[in-house]
Amino acid sequence: MSMIKIRLVLTVIIACGISIQKESSSEDASEPHIAIVGAGMAGLSAARRLTELGLTQFDVFEGADRIGGRIHPIPYQGGYLQMGAQYINGADNPIYRIAEKLGVVAGVVDDQAHIANPTYLIGNQPIDSSDIDLFLNFTHPLDPKYRDIARDDEYTSKQNTFFELYAKDYSRFLKENNISAERQKLFDALSRSYRSYWEFEWAADWTKLSVHVLKEWNDRGPEGESFATNKFGYKHIIDYIYQQTPEERFHFNERVENIRLENDGVYLTTSKGEILKRYDYVIVTASLGVLKKFHTKMFTPRLPRRKIEAIEKLGFGESCKIFFRWENPWWRNDTVHMVPLPVEGMYTDKITPFEREFTTIQKVDWEPNTLTAWIAGPGHEVMDNLSDEELMEKATKLIRDMNDDQSIEPPSQIIRTKLTKNDLLLGSYSYTTKEAALANITHSRLAIPVKRNGRPRILFAGEGTHYRLFQTAIGAFLSGRREADRAFNDFYQHRPSEIINSQSSLYHDQQIECPQYTHRTNTVTTS
Repeated sequence: MSMIKIRLVLTVIIACGISIQKESSSEDASEPHIAIVGAGMAGLSAARRLTELGLTQFDVFEGADRIGGRIHPIPYQGGYLQMGAQYINGADNPIYRIAEKLGVVAGVVDDQAHIANPTYLIGNQPIDSSDIDLFLNFTHPLDPKYRDIARDDEYTSKQNTFFELYAKDYSRFLKENNISAERQKLFDALSRSYRSYWEFEWAADWTKLSVHVLKEWNDRGPEGESFATNKFGYKHIIDYIYQQTPEERFHFNERVENIRLENDGVYLTTSKGEILKRYDYVIVTASLGVLKKFHTKMFTPRLPRRKIEAIEKLGFGESCKIFFRWENPWWRNDTVHMVPLPVEGMYTDKITPFEREFTTIQKVDWEPNTLTAWIAGPGHEVMDNLSDEELMEKATKLIRDMNDDQSIEPPSQIIRTKLTKNDLLLGSYSYTTKEAALANITHSRLAIPVKRNGRPRILFAGEGTHYRLFQTAIGAFLSGRREADRAFNDFYQHRPSEIINSQSSLYHDQQIECPQYTHRTNTVTTS
């Protein structure tokens, strides 16, 4: 078949309403064709922004069967358990304003509450409460001290992880108070609880987390202050953002496996096959964890060296919540935060990885029969490697022992997700490693688009790409809008004015009438 005949066949197919991309260059299109990879907060935000700008030619591809990505509200007892985002960092941002409009802001919370005044569960261990007070007096000034170092001493903040700074202070504390080796075991156990504060806040292993992160991150609000959401929380927030975009733009259960950049545009291959459509821009909102694992397979050609360096050296960590329900609560009504405190040499000769990482339990404020176990850093993978039955058994034993009450019933229900086992997510959010800080790599480098012929074609959004609000839903939201604007502005800056101010009704009607994309199910051969 000759090339002329092939072109005639394509013309007939388009005229008959079959969904194959109209053969045209971006020069004669009235609006850009954009693909969004992921329907998490950044993807939803980008889609909403494109809709606000009046664009219709975009597709959102999501590998899961739901919106939200790492934000995953689960229906429970008349509300939602907030897997992923639960708090809002500061009030000077669009997420807070949306939450306030929807009536889901519950109040102000102190980020250090779980280490400032917890209930320590010690069982029958011979622990002197004055030693606990001594430790709390030691750790109380460390947070402002480390923030001062990050602000005023760039060399020290880049050269040290939180663990390294704490190890120096802890060694000094032991020496100044003449702590014996046997007595130190209690303070080692208390240090696990203190470690969890930094690991919860940053979803990071504190042996890798750079102190410089305290200077890079800034929500422009009071330090250590966030806003809690109520039992509808982020469920209402992401639904509100999602509902602003036409439903037909979303394609669920379809994972983007390859993004191929050519001179004439960008092409996608998904889990269902190659998309027979050329895109002017692709906005990638995949997590940094996904980029770390799949970037060599996901992009053709390979990403630029500086982009790869940022992907490899910035950190992507884990922070999760495990919810336990008891039909007969064993804790006091006025209890909020609890810290199980097994001490080596008192509780057992050597604590297990589970006992080391199961450090903080918090009552769900709107559901009196449910507790949240906060797990972060290396603990996330420890928990994800346990079955529900194993996790329930270990939690029950530790809680019984630390309450010195073997009559406590096992929980009746456990609710969790295993982010480290989910290839669509692979963790919680990004952070600044010591390696990245020493190499002067910031999160803003992840936002640099891949260009072809001097124009941005593959764009990057997501919490990990925001220069000051990485690891937040706010940063993800703002980054999605940023990249939607980048694509919009680039496209129309390169349009002749007569195209910008006019509509091609034939082309527009064809795109509305036809499905927006199709998959290649067979090949055409020529002879």
